[in-house]
Amino acid sequence: MTSRHRSPSAQESSTESVSAVSTPATSVSDQLTRSPVVGFQPLVFPESPQPVAYDRSAYIPVGVLRRHNGQSTTLVAAEDRGDNYPQNEVSYLEDNQWIWTSIYDYHRFPDWSFVRVYILPDDRGRSEIPRSSPSLRRALKIVMARIDPGPAAWAGYVPPDWIQNPNRNQHVSENSQDESLWYIFNTLKNPEPKVENMENPYAKSAMESLLSATVPRNRGENGTTTNAVPALMGLKTSLHLYQRRSAATMVQREAQPAQMLDPRLLTYTTPTGLEYYYDKEEGTIVREKRLYSEACGGILAETMGCGKTLICLAVILATRGHFPQIPLEYQEMTNPVREKTASLAQMAAATAGRFSLPWKNQFTSLGQEGSFYTTCIKACEENCGEYTIPPPPARHNSRNGVPYPRPSPLRLRLCSATLIIVPPNLVNHWLNEIQRHTEGLKVCVLRDSSDATPSPEVLLQQDIVLFSRIRFEREAGDALHIRRQSGNLEDSPLTRVHWLRIIVDEGHNVAGHGHRTNMVHMIDKLHVDRRWIVSGTPSSGLYGVEVSLASQETNTSDTDVTEATTAVLDGRRRTGNSVDSELKDLDKLKLIVTQFLDVKPWSNSRANDPANWTKYIKPVGEDGRRRKAPSLRATLQGLVVRHRMETIHNQITLPRLHNKVVHLEPTFYDKLNLNLFIFILAVNAITSERKDQDYMFHPRNRKHLTTLISNLRQAGFWWAGSDGNLSGTIDTAQKYLEKNREQMAEVDIALLTDGVRIAQKALACESWNAFNEFHELGVFLQDFPSHARSLWALTESRSHLEPLLVGITQAHHAQRFITAHLDSFDPAEGLAGAGIKVRHQLQKRKEQGSELASPHKFTPDKPITTRSPKKTYLKGLFKTLPTESPLAKTKLVATASAKLTYLLERVLHLHKEEKIIIFYDNNNSAFWIAEGLELLGVEFRIYASTLKPAQRAEYLATFEGTEDIRVLLMDLGQASHGLHIASASRVFIINPIWQPNVESQAIKRAHRIGQTRPVFVETLVLKDTLEDKILRRRKAMSDSEIQHAERDLLDDKKMSAIIQNEHFIPMPEDEDPASAHLAFFKTPSGFFDRHKLSIPDDGDDNSNIKTPEVRKTPSKRKRAAPAALDFGAESSSGPDLLTPQRRRSSAEPVLSPNGLLMTPSRLRTKSPWSSPSVISSTDDHGGSTEDTAESSQGPKKKKKKTVSIFG
Repeated sequence: MTSRHRSPSAQESSTESVSAVSTPATSVSDQLTRSPVVGFQPLVFPESPQPVAYDRSAYIPVGVLRRHNGQSTTLVAAEDRGDNYPQNEVSYLEDNQWIWTSIYDYHRFPDWSFVRVYILPDDRGRSEIPRSSPSLRRALKIVMARIDPGPAAWAGYVPPDWIQNPNRNQHVSENSQDESLWYIFNTLKNPEPKVENMENPYAKSAMESLLSATVPRNRGENGTTTNAVPALMGLKTSLHLYQRRSAATMVQREAQPAQMLDPRLLTYTTPTGLEYYYDKEEGTIVREKRLYSEACGGILAETMGCGKTLICLAVILATRGHFPQIPLEYQEMTNPVREKTASLAQMAAATAGRFSLPWKNQFTSLGQEGSFYTTCIKACEENCGEYTIPPPPARHNSRNGVPYPRPSPLRLRLCSATLIIVPPNLVNHWLNEIQRHTEGLKVCVLRDSSDATPSPEVLLQQDIVLFSRIRFEREAGDALHIRRQSGNLEDSPLTRVHWLRIIVDEGHNVAGHGHRTNMVHMIDKLHVDRRWIVSGTPSSGLYGVEVSLASQETNTSDTDVTEATTAVLDGRRRTGNSVDSELKDLDKLKLIVTQFLDVKPWSNSRANDPANWTKYIKPVGEDGRRRKAPSLRATLQGLVVRHRMETIHNQITLPRLHNKVVHLEPTFYDKLNLNLFIFILAVNAITSERKDQDYMFHPRNRKHLTTLISNLRQAGFWWAGSDGNLSGTIDTAQKYLEKNREQMAEVDIALLTDGVRIAQKALACESWNAFNEFHELGVFLQDFPSHARSLWALTESRSHLEPLLVGITQAHHAQRFITAHLDSFDPAEGLAGAGIKVRHQLQKRKEQGSELASPHKFTPDKPITTRSPKKTYLKGLFKTLPTESPLAKTKLVATASAKLTYLLERVLHLHKEEKIIIFYDNNNSAFWIAEGLELLGVEFRIYASTLKPAQRAEYLATFEGTEDIRVLLMDLGQASHGLHIASASRVFIINPIWQPNVESQAIKRAHRIGQTRPVFVETLVLKDTLEDKILRRRKAMSDSEIQHAERDLLDDKKMSAIIQNEHFIPMPEDEDPASAHLAFFKTPSGFFDRHKLSIPDDGDDNSNIKTPEVRKTPSKRKRAAPAALDFGAESSSGPDLLTPQRRRSSAEPVLSPNGLLMTPSRLRTKSPWSSPSVISSTDDHGGSTEDTAESSQGPKKKKKKTVSIFG
């Protein structure tokens, strides 16, 4: 029903500018109500307008379409006159009365006209006009996609450059551009609690107390508070403004969830100023809002280190004593009738329970004023609110008509407690935060399987019930049993109360990974009013912009930080090449939204208008690119409680973060090890002619290539694998050279020749062969006792040279021997004999060769003491090596690893003043670091995946809470979530990290609220090596490139090309290992005087005894001796690391002397490609492990490692 009007009505009048280049001074709103200007002559169709069957006033004016009239013009060539006007769709919709249009000509461009479009909304006229046609829906979507909704277009104005614009007929909204999930997450609006909108007076009071939550600043002499600002009862710590607002917003969403627009609908404004709502995926338009309630809970996603735990505790304190509401469907509509008349107190208490009134707070406040109502409290407890869930209707067997057994009615009592579920390693963190920030809370902790679940009566008395995640999952029982007999879950006391709130800390995996976990089954059986997930990274791709900044170089001012933040946000605004990873993140988010938080309409049943998550949240165009998903921003805004970084930055000031890269000159052995890996790649590339499946970079060999690159990066710290078939690889290279030299390129000839020379140098190097045969790292000792040096030297040919080369575990045995004999007249007596024993065992291992992979059992070391069963050591006395002893002259002067030397030297310099975290990415490197710290006598703890959760928590608490332990070795894989280690101000990363997000997560363990010192981060890199190039490439990559290759550096084509074309590190032919460049300490460290011998309380008073400072927490470290080298002497040593039970494997794992799990390679019997230059796999994290257990004396017997780099 199209109409052309010579004189439109006042409401529909259309005006065209006199000039297409300029805009009149009058406003568009004025033009909308004015009559057309003089000279405007609309063309009238000869036919009369068709009558409209439905009232036109019900139609919505949505905007304008522009069309070409088909006449000749001098401005636009005929082939360019296409106007993209949806003529067929418009006619089809008009014929079915879904729309009507009116057409007006442009005065200046007579060949063009604009068409005003009016659409009948879906919530009007449904009985008169059918609205179920899919083809009409498609037509309407096409028309709406080309509508220009602007008031200026409606009034007939033409943009100045419109006629010259090749895309003049396609309206593109600025808001239609794709936004990445990461960008949306970082640009959500700040929480805005609105106390004045609260209807519940108790929730309103809680919000008011939170928004003014401080602690008394001044107390009088009698302890009374002198400041007038009210304190949140039970809170000992002042909250920052953003923390108060987040906590208040959480209470508001819990007590009074807001009504939000259906996220499938977008709000549009007509040119005349009216609002309507459009579902662009379904093509539906409605005039009235369609509303859903927000979730009764959400995701607390404040950035890492900004006090999420404290915010949760503040919410718990503010709502302490609040009760959940009885669900409407289970409320009793009539007042209960008693058998006999109760007292007024009993009836009042029952009424309070039935209406979920927070009576606990009232009586607590009165008690603080000196008024105690014990009888009333008892009455309220006895009349706690409760309700009954009736059993489901009876079901009958269709064959014999016998009814199935029905469960009995479930009686639930209202519980004011908060159920908190945390990872096992964060239980202590929560307990520490509760003790530090609150007072008066009743807390029940269930950490281990031996902790029995309290009865419902006990649970009702608690404020917090704190579960470790493992313990909570065990509450559900076996997963298979759950699927078959889910009713048994109801036997848990947790299912017999209605909880006020559940909080899942680090809950990004709360809903599992596409399958229902024990935790999900258990949570489904619980009755909970309010649900929260606490995680700064709700999914792997959802993290704050500050995490991205942490991995960058140091910003020197606040302006630099602001500019860097803006640059990062702009750089990652679009999804780019990370579509696949973002879609996986959205799938994880869907599980949280639908299964845990039960957010409508996403979790609606089929019968209740369910929203299609894929269609609205994950729209992808035909070109494979993400399309804008307005529903995603709307959904996240209604779920996430999070402040933008700039808001937090304006309220708190963290100490400066200094992040730098330290380039180190590689030692002779560093260069040799790295070159051998490059030799592997070179031989493979040249002999396979860089094609087909024999080529390492063929897609089918991706797994093997990834392993090789991983081992190459590990060699940047140290490599001590067996030589494997190095001789065979050299022979293959030489034969290929002889046979194909004439056809080979000069560059390949030079590459293969250099590689053979370097490999032959390695085979001729006695010390390098010893490192690999005995799996040692070389350390160099100056002035080792002359009578024993030849018996302790790693290689006999070097025993006469200064400094003396010994293996790092050998060196520790020498230290242990001297320390164990400090109470002797001459501690060095017998040192030569001990050396003979060590050399004998080394020779035995050397002769065994390939048998090294077989198990070698040994017992753990014990602290060095002169212990007797009848003696005590309560006084903490010990002996040290006298300064005048000749043994004091022995010094540790160098190591064979540049990174180890630098690390040990920095630890020695810093550990007395600052605490240190050392991040490692494979257990072998951690082993060498731990051995080095042992040599220096530096107390440390290890936080590794091979430890039991309780032991990890204990070590972390010891590091955080005592001054004795100054160094923490931390597995990079364990550093991503939740850990608070603000006591450390020095962070060392021993190998460059490819993923900036992983690096930033590690750094933010220390750089967070509670940190009082500037944080210094140092990443160690060997100069001009492949790892140096890897780091440079990562820093040069754009945000989209990083997103594309974040999981694997081989996904980056440029990085892959760098590896393929990597050349050998220069090694002069005349470089002699005996005089080669080593990593020397700037200041040599004492060797035999680094350890102490504990002595009994009744020791000799005339002996050289010193009393140490009293330790706050006694050391519990235990250390095992290396395989087949046990003297039977006792030693103080590093922490004990335990291995969880896992599947057995033919490649036996090794638990190192200080407890690190060393994973050997699985020696290959056949190469997957023709060239013999292959590597065998070394699993850096986990691998297969031997079943171990802990006894009172320490871990059970362990095995030594064997690693091979050649097949």
